Amino acid sequence: MQQTLRPYVTAGIAIVGSGLIAATPAVTPLADVPVFRDVALTAGGGLPDLMAPWTEVFNEASRNATILTQNYLLAPGVAFQQMLANQTQFWQSVLDDPSKIPGVMQQIQHNLDAVLTGYTLQNASAETIQMVNFHTLSGSDLTTFAIGHDLLYQLLPQFLPADMASVATPIVNFMASPLSGIIMGSLGPSLSPWIAMMNSIQDGDGFNQIMASWTDGLLNGAKLDLGFLLPLIAQTGLLPEGTDITHLDFAFGGLLTPGSVAVGPYQVDVGGNMVDVPAVGGSMFNALGITLQTGILPGIPIDIESQAVGPIAAMQAWGQTVGALLGSGWTGKGPVEVGPPWPGIDFPTIPDSLFDDGGTGSSVASDALAGLDFQDIINALLGIEI
Repeated sequence: MQQTLRPYVTAGIAIVGSGLIAATPAVTPLADVPVFRDVALTAGGGLPDLMAPWTEVFNEASRNATILTQNYLLAPGVAFQQMLANQTQFWQSVLDDPSKIPGVMQQIQHNLDAVLTGYTLQNASAETIQMVNFHTLSGSDLTTFAIGHDLLYQLLPQFLPADMASVATPIVNFMASPLSGIIMGSLGPSLSPWIAMMNSIQDGDGFNQIMASWTDGLLNGAKLDLGFLLPLIAQTGLLPEGTDITHLDFAFGGLLTPGSVAVGPYQVDVGGNMVDVPAVGGSMFNALGITLQTGILPGIPIDIESQAVGPIAAMQAWGQTVGALLGSGWTGKGPVEVGPPWPGIDFPTIPDSLFDDGGTGSSVASDALAGLDFQDIINALLGIEI
């Protein structure tokens, strides 16, 4: 399998950087969730023909807005909900048994480290990287040989020269991070209208279509064709013999672009019926699109579609990523049954036995803290092993 994909991965090493340089200058509705309806066209010429491109723009924006709305309403502020649920459980555990203070503090420290390193994927653990990638990279389905950005990311280090790995790995990690997705989402609405308009002009569209394309880029994003880089990449000599890149592009999101990532679809139980909600998210790495022809698989193109992400989706995805890092369970490939964390928010109560000595002259708290001086307790609160 690795030999089959090696030409693709080798090409990706050069292309990811090149794409950045060049880029610089139907969903089932969730019950009780607002769904933006498509506008139907009437037959004939005149006004319907004039409105056709605008209707297409509106309908695409409507579908994207539906996905964003459904994702948000799955669990508004899911990261904060999960954090609050964790904290209430932690402190109830401490009140029930004060000897658990060191373990609780270490878990809090672990969660904080996962969130802080997961934002940029710098110095992150393998567990954190895997969890984050589900929310920032498109997924693969090897049963149909549909290759996503997640597979490229996993195989890339194996094909890097030893002297390049230490330099390239942090760069690739950042490009697959939630922060890179937020950056792309912020840049997209400013750049996409002009890219979409340029594409429309190059296609020879009329004035009405060109104006509609500008709005389409603003709301739904656009793809920048990087075909002009293909001869330069071929001249570098990085591509194995018999391998040819036939398409290269970089996707920028609009205000409502939801993106596409490996996690999900999210599934919600509504009256006994499981309703699918596509996951949102993306990253800089996810925005690269490429098609390869290789001698290993003659006549069968290896194609990865670029996936743009907008500012709203990028922020929603980051919140869902934080929730996953904190234990919400919104993780993994394939359908994921989800629910809001708030049912787990149960503010702690002091058990009767905490200060009750039961006539023995001791209590749960005093027994658990026996033999600990003030510095030991401080170390426990800081997560330092006693």
